[in-house]
Amino acid sequence: MHSSVLDVGDPHKRVVIRLVLTSTASQHPGLLDDFRELVRIVRPGEGTTTP
Repeated sequence: MHSSVLDVGDPHKRVVIRLVLTSTASQHPGLLDDFRELVRIVRPGEGTTTP
């Protein structure tokens, strides 16, 4: 999944975020709904990071 986010200070700049689910074939069915939920809630923040 790719998401493009504009730079608030310069709308000519943007960042592209790529989220990738990596799993074995047997894990895939159990992880897919969680991954879809993660993709749904990812939003730009205030420039902070979590250690």
